[in-house]
Amino acid sequence: MNKKAAQISVQAWESDGILLEKYAYTSGSVEPLLRHSHEEYQFGLSFNCQGEYHYRGVYYSIPTGSLSVIHSGEVHAPSDRTFLTAPAHFAMMHVKPTWLHMIAAEMAEKPASLPFFSTAFFTDAKLNHLFLALQAAAAQENSKLQYDAALWDFLSYLIRRYASNSPTVRALKSTRSAITLACDYLHAHYTSDISLDTLAAIAGLSRFHFCRVFRKELGVSCSAYQTQLRIAQAKKLLVQGFSITKVAIETGFYDQSHFGWHFKRHVGVAPGAYVSKTAIIS
Repeated sequence: MNKKAAQISVQAWESDGILLEKYAYTSGSVEPLLRHSHEEYQFGLSFNCQGEYHYRGVYYSIPTGSLSVIHSGEVHAPSDRTFLTAPAHFAMMHVKPTWLHMIAAEMAEKPASLPFFSTAFFTDAKLNHLFLALQAAAAQENSKLQYDAALWDFLSYLIRRYASNSPTVRALKSTRSAITLACDYLHAHYTSDISLDTLAAIAGLSRFHFCRVFRKELGVSCSAYQTQLRIAQAKKLLVQGFSITKVAIETGFYDQSHFGWHFKRHVGVAPGAYVSKTAIIS
């Protein structure tokens, strides 16, 4: 009897040399991929199945929940399994070396070598959290600031924690005045699609050090701070009787669904449950 082929669905997002993917396989027969290499670094996180790689002359079994890494330019082959007994779901990231080179240089505050990872996978809950936050920021079409911050958080943590040639990072110094300038800008433009580049330039810091200092001074990321400002204004508008759709637009959210998701996370209830006024201002 012929084995039924697995059904495969893929979601993908691409921006400026970074490709993010989410794969979903049903059970069934699959065709192993050929050995290959690519310019990009490749990272993968399996949600519910063990990963497998032939890499650097070694067979690696990647535990579920571990982030795999394939270095730029290295020949590798994925699993040679021909049948999946259960559904498999995993996320992938392909990123050009220029991104890691640039982040390493900002961390060191001088030219730095390309990060090198000597192992094939990392088991680290925080690293996984940062990777998934990046995937979510891309998939939900959140603000540019949220995507930018998630990207820098993930790659800088990865390099600092796991690169064998990780650059030395200087100790944090108080830069409250610089962060105040960035906060003032966020308060004045919280509905705008602000980039990390813009805020870092206003603060007079590199993007890497801006992210570190902002979180140290305020306890949250710059993107979370922007979202808090939006939610605070949204609550005021809802109380005044504005419709949920109008509030979402007026406070800079992508759409009503995006607004509702963030509102419930910050307030604990959906926007519709926040007030019970019947008079709606159009």
